Amino acid sequence: MAPVASNCMTGVMSALGPWALSCCTRRVDAPTGGAAERLLGAPGVAAPPPAADESGLAETVRLAAALLPGREMTAWQRAWCTADNVGRYHRGRHGDPAAAAEILAQALRWREDYREVLSGAREPRWQTDLRVLTRGGDGVPIIYGCFRHNVPATSANLRDITEHMAAVLEAASRARRQGATNADTVMDCHGYVMRDNLNPAPMLALMRMVNQPYRDSLRRAIVVDAPRSFQMLWRAAAPLLSEKTKRKICFVSRAEAAQLVEASSGPGAAAAVDRVMALNREAIGCQGVHFPSELPEDGA
Repeated sequence: MAPVASNCMTGVMSALGPWALSCCTRRVDAPTGGAAERLLGAPGVAAPPPAADESGLAETVRLAAALLPGREMTAWQRAWCTADNVGRYHRGRHGDPAAAAEILAQALRWREDYREVLSGAREPRWQTDLRVLTRGGDGVPIIYGCFRHNVPATSANLRDITEHMAAVLEAASRARRQGATNADTVMDCHGYVMRDNLNPAPMLALMRMVNQPYRDSLRRAIVVDAPRSFQMLWRAAAPLLSEKTKRKICFVSRAEAAQLVEASSGPGAAAAVDRVMALNREAIGCQGVHFPSELPEDGA
């Protein structure tokens, strides 16, 4: 089966027609120009979002606290309610504090549930190779994971898998530099085995994290060499994603992935990603050493 190639989500959906919510399973006619040129379509670092009204942010926090157990925030929850973090929810509900408070409260309840691993008080039981691999010259961290090292989800390890993913996303949020506000993710489908991924729970948990607790923290998700069998997992995940998030997802070949990363994050980051992808296609593989981040200053 040839790898899925060639367009970001909008192009993939238009090419697929009735399969718009499934993984691309055939090669799409490529437009002219290089992969990065036709796929990126955006500068390396997005312009900073407009500043939100301070009174609106304060009201959002006040209303969110009233929706939490005991109708108040813990000190740890309140410390997370910076203007940048609360602003994501305020903008996401078009400046409506009451509506923003509902989704902010959801995120805060989730963060309290995973507080031990997010705060570093307890190290997760690392399950796969998912980690922050590198950071681009634009300050945007790059998360990488390969299905070759996937662990089939069971009732016994689902919490561990979810904690692993949560710790990695939290590490990525701390690894941003130069005013970056989000991260890129490379999902390498090499070694994907459908029978090991029949339980969609880990993917659904990740989609929920991206939708609320880490709202607007994804700049681009690059899905590499997705096989035909991947469409089952994608069909389970796609309905949980907003149209805005779907437009950030690219289905590409390995070569195109490297071009994309180089165009947005520079040659150093591209070389790091391509090196690990190459190793994962060899017998030895590359499962990672440092979790949740390979960046020295961000390691656990």
